[in-house]
Amino acid sequence: MFGTMINVITAPGETMETIVREFNLKKALIPITLLMGLAIMSGFILQDLIADMQWEQVQKSIEGNSQIPEDQKEDILNEQYDRLYSKIGSGAIFTFVSMAISWPIRIAFWSLFALITSNLFLGGGGKFGQVFTISAFAYLPSVIEYIIKTPIQYATDNIMIYTGLGALGFGEQGDFLNSFLAGVDIFAFWRVFIMAVGIGILYNKSTKTSLTTLTSLWIFGLIVFAGIGAAASGIFG
Repeated sequence: MFGTMINVITAPGETMETIVREFNLKKALIPITLLMGLAIMSGFILQDLIADMQWEQVQKSIEGNSQIPEDQKEDILNEQYDRLYSKIGSGAIFTFVSMAISWPIRIAFWSLFALITSNLFLGGGGKFGQVFTISAFAYLPSVIEYIIKTPIQYATDNIMIYTGLGALGFGEQGDFLNSFLAGVDIFAFWRVFIMAVGIGILYNKSTKTSLTTLTSLWIFGLIVFAGIGAAASGIFG
């Protein structure tokens, strides 16, 4: 299985053909477990940086909330500060667990929308379990992302490390353009490409056709989530 995960990166065509032909949903748990483990390790290493980022967001949210009485804001801020900066306390553990759980949730939702889109535009026949398994292996570039980014984030004391158009720095953080460009990332597209290889095999379509379909879905998702994020930032900011 370890060799299969490496081959997904180095030879996605042959490997995805094997994964699709020898479909086994249990196999999807291995890359997901690896990602969850790396998320916890990365969170532990970067816990101070994560706490700083969360503290800035909490301060902005509470201080700008007109519904909270002014005489209560300081107490709430002090309570949140203690929760966020507690070493391996409830706040830190919640953050680590949230980071880990986000992976299977993210993969499940991407698989669902990829299944719906593929059935609509590539012809029916795919099942959720098959697409979920393909998606789980397609997310393996995120392992490399963790290995590359985490040491850089720790060394530079900066959690906002971009490997895509987010490095251009257009717009303010939380703005639509800034959020959209931050999502256009080399590792994200790598995941989409590997996913397209697997979907193409599953639906008996060319990689070019499936890549066009999934890239369109990916871009649409970036637009939607960037819009939601910008709207939320405007409301709570």
